Amino acid sequence: MANFQLTDADRAVFSAVAAAKAPPGTIVSDFEALLSYLGADGLPVSPKECEFAIARLPELNSLLTYPVPIGLSRGRQASYPHVDGLHLLLRFSRLGRIDRSRSTPRMVLDTAMLAKWQLLNPTEQYFSLLERWWHLADGENDLWGSAAGRFAEYRHDFLKRKRPHSGVSKQESPDPLSYLLGSRQIALMQLFGLLDIESEAAVVGRGWKIKRMAATRWGLSASATYLKASGYSTGALLERLLVPSVENSAATEELSDADAGLSPFYSWAKVVLPSFPAWRNILGGVDAVEPFRGSMTFKVSLGQSVWRRIVMPAASSFEDLAEFILDTFEFDDEHLYQFRYQDEYASLRMLADPRCSDVYDDCADEVTLGEAGLLPGQLVEFRYDFGDNWRFKVLLEKRDASEGGGKPEVLAEHGKAPQQYQ
Repeated sequence: MANFQLTDADRAVFSAVAAAKAPPGTIVSDFEALLSYLGADGLPVSPKECEFAIARLPELNSLLTYPVPIGLSRGRQASYPHVDGLHLLLRFSRLGRIDRSRSTPRMVLDTAMLAKWQLLNPTEQYFSLLERWWHLADGENDLWGSAAGRFAEYRHDFLKRKRPHSGVSKQESPDPLSYLLGSRQIALMQLFGLLDIESEAAVVGRGWKIKRMAATRWGLSASATYLKASGYSTGALLERLLVPSVENSAATEELSDADAGLSPFYSWAKVVLPSFPAWRNILGGVDAVEPFRGSMTFKVSLGQSVWRRIVMPAASSFEDLAEFILDTFEFDDEHLYQFRYQDEYASLRMLADPRCSDVYDDCADEVTLGEAGLLPGQLVEFRYDFGDNWRFKVLLEKRDASEGGGKPEVLAEHGKAPQQYQ
């Protein structure tokens, strides 16, 4: 499959961006400010959504190169779209992870990923963050694999409407594309230099209000060529990020056309790389971790007053866990189930009953408890019988590496289990 071709106009834009003293927008400097603010101790986050503590949001906003005028004294994270965008990138870059070992969970820096980040030059940092946004974050919790393509189309259409001198640069109300994209996407476009925004002055009781917007030449060319790349890719998941430790842009010529179909971002990067000689390396992923080997103690609750404390070998699969929970609560196993939990990067993970058909989740019999990366304090939801919708809360209380064998066992129980069928 042939790659798409850049126009002379696109090459001129990319060459100008490559020759600039700094990458477009303020994303690299603002992201660095966030990393510095997290420091060694991290920041408290909400237990359920893992968003930054509300009390810290005004201070985080003040760290930005251009703090966003917010007239709210108690806004949620979504009220600060630029902070919300940086939070998203922190998670998907894997530079920030959730530490649940304390009474209040915290977002902390991953030291191994931070070391990789610090080896990159500003251009490489910019494109690493862009890849995490366009390729990974766009598809978060997307069951059908189409969200990334939709966002690429929405962004480009939005930017076309905001071309300078187009007559529509002023903020319109209502703006359908603004609604489809959401304020976080618009804020990220500003941070990455795809869009220039002039904000209105803060008004007490009102959130971020935009006075006018104008797409940049970089924004128009980058979004247009990326949309073209979407048509030259299969939409399959990216199996490797660009080329590990790429020495120079010429190395991309050795990659096969079959490789180029792995993702829209890969297809785009293969064509764009020659325009950016400073873009030679990438952030890469988290180093593989050996599965935990030992035993794991869970408190399984059904409602407020009924719970069982159980211990499971880490080598057990989630299917084993489902069967033992149902047996412990004296439920039959005739119905389908699903496990749901947030991993250490606050991304939703779902494990489906192997009997389910037409699902895009991993299967519960294919993942062991030790492979899931569960840490003490982590909560897993076990949904059983989608008709009656039983919801068990499965809290990991302890991991014991000294006990690797044995069988599942009930350590304690409280309350009488409800009747499965009324």
